Amino acid sequence: MAKPPVVRTAIYAAGGIGLVTGVYLAFTNYTLGTDRQWWLIDMFDSASVKPYEAPMAPLPEGVVSRNRYVENANRYSPEGRAMTNPYPVDDAALASGKWNYETYCAPCHGVDATGGGPVTDSTDGKKRFMAPGPALASGLSKLYPDGHLYLTLRNGGALMPAYSWAMDDQELWSVVAYLRTLPDSTYIDPAAASGAQE
Repeated sequence: MAKPPVVRTAIYAAGGIGLVTGVYLAFTNYTLGTDRQWWLIDMFDSASVKPYEAPMAPLPEGVVSRNRYVENANRYSPEGRAMTNPYPVDDAALASGKWNYETYCAPCHGVDATGGGPVTDSTDGKKRFMAPGPALASGLSKLYPDGHLYLTLRNGGALMPAYSWAMDDQELWSVVAYLRTLPDSTYIDPAAASGAQE
């Protein structure tokens, strides 16, 4: 006479649990108090540093603080807008700015800075980001002074993340210098422009 399904399931479950327990005990010997097996040494005896076990490493030299509440952190403040590039703008700086732009900015703003980079491109019907990166050439860059662009790169903006984790101060300014070489991207102070027209 065949056993009922419930009884058969219980027998299989008990046998499975017993088999797993036996294999565990045979391979680890952990509960028997004997030495750990060679194949478990890496798992049990690997070197690791637990939280708060070692002092925190200092920040590398040249790292820019991501704290928004530092001097000149507000890109809309007069002090922030008045900031200027303290580094020389030469071929090396522009090359660095171009490389950093293509590495960190082009995915959203496009390689030619006309907007709609590959992570925002939705021509295939797939939305990849909250909003397309706006055009920086012939558009956004010319509306803002260098200090505003620098602080936007350093601290982030509305949907844009901060990049002070990726670039040091000189590299951030090199991107601003590179942006100014793009078509129709030279900033003209509205106050100075209106004064010149009068």
